[in-house]
Amino acid sequence: MDLSPSQPLPESASNDDELRSYFDNITKSCDVFRILLVGKAGSGKSTLVSEVFDFDLDKARVQDFSSAEHDIKEEITPPTKSLCLHDSKGLESGSPENLNIITDFIKDREGRPFAEQLHAIWYCIEIPIAGQRPFEGGDIALLDSLKRSGNKVPVIVVFTKIDRLEFREQKRLKSEHIQSGMDKASATAKAKQDCIAAGVKEYEKSCVGVLKSDLVPNAWTHYCAVSYKHPESIISLIQLTTSTLSDSEALNVMWASAQMADVNLKVETSLLAGKNMYWQGLGAALIPVRGIRRVTLLHILGRIHRDIVRVWNIYDPDEILVGANMRAMLRKLFIEPIMVPTLEGDSHHDAEGSKIIENLASAVMNPASMAVPAATEAIKLLESVAVGTPATARVLMAYVADLTLGLESLYWTVRPRVDKAISREDVTRAFTTYRASSQRKQVHMLIRDYIGDENVIRSFSREKAMTRVSTIIAKSRFDPATVFRSFSL
Repeated sequence: MDLSPSQPLPESASNDDELRSYFDNITKSCDVFRILLVGKAGSGKSTLVSEVFDFDLDKARVQDFSSAEHDIKEEITPPTKSLCLHDSKGLESGSPENLNIITDFIKDREGRPFAEQLHAIWYCIEIPIAGQRPFEGGDIALLDSLKRSGNKVPVIVVFTKIDRLEFREQKRLKSEHIQSGMDKASATAKAKQDCIAAGVKEYEKSCVGVLKSDLVPNAWTHYCAVSYKHPESIISLIQLTTSTLSDSEALNVMWASAQMADVNLKVETSLLAGKNMYWQGLGAALIPVRGIRRVTLLHILGRIHRDIVRVWNIYDPDEILVGANMRAMLRKLFIEPIMVPTLEGDSHHDAEGSKIIENLASAVMNPASMAVPAATEAIKLLESVAVGTPATARVLMAYVADLTLGLESLYWTVRPRVDKAISREDVTRAFTTYRASSQRKQVHMLIRDYIGDENVIRSFSREKAMTRVSTIIAKSRFDPATVFRSFSL
């Protein structure tokens, strides 16, 4: 596949109110998700950031702060720019100065524009394993200050390193089993089996019990325990954060884009973006563009493409994805399989038809680049599709499903790597894997079963069609092991 970059959409087109993408429209007042990290050095903040956002917190700092020069105002951002972190100095020393720095910072952010406000506070507390107190005097003072000031920013207490507590419990249980007469091998196996439950019990007693006691001011919103060894615990934190954002669609979209661990959330938000632009696509024939002609399906596909790519937020310094530079991929995955009446999407049409589809695929993100002779045919073709609503739905359904699942394949390609920047080879490999997969064939077959060639002139429910896309994607999700195995062959 040739994935050479194409030019972006003309500025005049992208600025039309009628053509504003879902992502642009929702995030115009807030284009970054902002979190304040609170916790002393060694509490696991860097590991937490790595697991949730897939970047190195320490390397992302503009400078290496010592305890004396730590600056809470410093904006720490990953290469994808959808997230902004502020890292506070810990309060282990109980210094009134440190307490005032944090409280003043939180208060100052309250009156700022929405994008500059804090959207969440993660209060990181290392789970004690040697009888220490989880909350020190400075922690209690800060929570008390937040309560008295009526802080509105959600505070999630994140108890870190629960795996260390589990390991401590494993050693304790093993010793007890051996003392009771069990042989060493059996004692080890039994301790491994029971240590997680024992660790949770101890965590509930030593951490949660204290948090809910009168000792700690009730200025927190949620709490959870995490460990990099337990991916489900990271997902739990992401879900808790999501639960605090119910009133803001902009924050929900930005959060889904910023976090890099919960694939399900990215898929759900991709469908949300696709659904909103899909509704516009089905009415495309009614939308004028500066009095020249109707918005073609190409424009809608372009917006859907950009929106879904932004939700996945894969590091793409060469802009391989955002310009939909993959002409051959678009033709093979999104246009031909739906416009050509075959289940597998094989090309069974004449050379002129292939030329038109090639131009259509190129124009999805760059309508101005269409060759004039082919453009006339292309516009006629897609305008006729726009009039026949079910046929439009079939193209849109396939585009949303194919792009979402193709990007999921790319996500799993990059996720294990230290270098997160994608290359053309990565994109080609990921989408080729999806194209050859049983998932892709199933997606197209299910869409054709829903809107067959004989149904393209019948009326149907637009809402039901997009709901069906969600069902189809749920049935066709990628198994990461399958992706990796295919790459090693």
